[in-house]
Amino acid sequence: MSGVELEERGSGPKALDIPIVLICAAVDLFVSGYFSGDRFETIFDTVLPHWPTVALITLGYGVLAWRRAAPWLTFLVILGIGLVGGVLLTLFQPIVGVALALYAVARRSPARRANPALVLAAFLSLNNARTATGVTDESGLFGLVVIACIFMAVLTVVWALGRRERRTRFRAAEEQQRLKTSAEESLGLQRQQIARDLHDILSHSMSAMILQSAGAKAVSSKLDSTSEAKQVTEALAAIESTGAESMRELHRLLGLLRTQDGDDASVARLSLADVGPLITATRHGGLMVEVHREGTPQPLDPSVDLAAYHMVQESLTNAMKHAGRGAVVDVYETWEPGELSLQVRSARGLAEGATPTVTTPGSGTGLWGLRERVELAGGSFESGRVEGGFVTSAVLPVRASSSGSGTTTPASTDEPASAAPASSTTAPATTAPPATGTPEAPGPAPTAHPDSGAASTGPSPHRTNGAATAPEEGS
Repeated sequence: MSGVELEERGSGPKALDIPIVLICAAVDLFVSGYFSGDRFETIFDTVLPHWPTVALITLGYGVLAWRRAAPWLTFLVILGIGLVGGVLLTLFQPIVGVALALYAVARRSPARRANPALVLAAFLSLNNARTATGVTDESGLFGLVVIACIFMAVLTVVWALGRRERRTRFRAAEEQQRLKTSAEESLGLQRQQIARDLHDILSHSMSAMILQSAGAKAVSSKLDSTSEAKQVTEALAAIESTGAESMRELHRLLGLLRTQDGDDASVARLSLADVGPLITATRHGGLMVEVHREGTPQPLDPSVDLAAYHMVQESLTNAMKHAGRGAVVDVYETWEPGELSLQVRSARGLAEGATPTVTTPGSGTGLWGLRERVELAGGSFESGRVEGGFVTSAVLPVRASSSGSGTTTPASTDEPASAAPASSTTAPATTAPPATGTPEAPGPAPTAHPDSGAASTGPSPHRTNGAATAPEEGS
């Protein structure tokens, strides 16, 4: 065996130990002749009562039930019972109980404890040989040595079986560890191969898309200054910005694939503080996004921070896909002691019965994946249709970052005012939905002001009735 041997601790007494203890005591008493009519005579020429003495010895053997949890202590107690009983009683020759305790020590203890146990067992062999030679009237030294060797041979075989079982278990554990290490290495190679394949498949095509959109934007900017031309230019700028952000996220994912599990601290992770570019891209896509914040931002655990980011990202993506241009999206961020509440509410921007000019296909699994991510982070998630729109809500626990320098979301999380269209304004913190209390009925759908284009919102609940049971939008 390689490495440091450790003592193997097992469980305590089991129901099976009761018959084992009774069998060991019965065999030792039978070998000693106490079940064939012999009396319990002591070296002081006194006779002990038969059945009380049998019960007392059996009770002492009950310590064998703890041989798995404390093998060395159990062996010492049983050895003491055997030596004391063998000295005081003229016919007592215990062997089975000591052999079972010796096997437990050899199987569960390192060599520094198992080897001394075998040496101590030699004293019991000598005492049993002395008792046996006294019974058979063979008082010579030769008979004493022969019988002692027989007892010792039995105990040595039992001890060797225990050591062999221990070596077998160690070899099995080492082989299992080797297979686990090999599997981890193979998994690492597969992750690197996946990273290379993703880079080869996506990186070139996405780079070409970004370059072509940038070139088209440069051409469209030189055309006439009509409102349609401006919309085309803005759409091309949004495509370029979204493509660049997707490339950055792809590189982060490739970095995670290439990084071993214990070394991913250097890989940049997304957090709630990074939602500004998402809001900017959504506004360029024709949606009016308002951010409402209440409470004091606190550091979040990295997994919670990532879940919060994806909560806002998935909700904005759904709004772009299903609400249409001109939709109003309200992002409510409420900080409370011990938790962060996020809600994204969107209202359709197209006229009733109209359909978007471009339909983005969805897999229908985005919200399910988001629910799983939020629940894995220790939070709760709800989503569903409400009157005039769709709502997604998440409540996440606030935990201090393990690194001691958690990412704090500042009050100015959304993008600078210059990056947003002039028609978008941030509503005051007083319009944030209530963080606690009974869910209210959803308020009227937000509408765009005909003159200024600023979004005016009605009262928006933090949670909506029936959101969990309503059908979810695909993403």
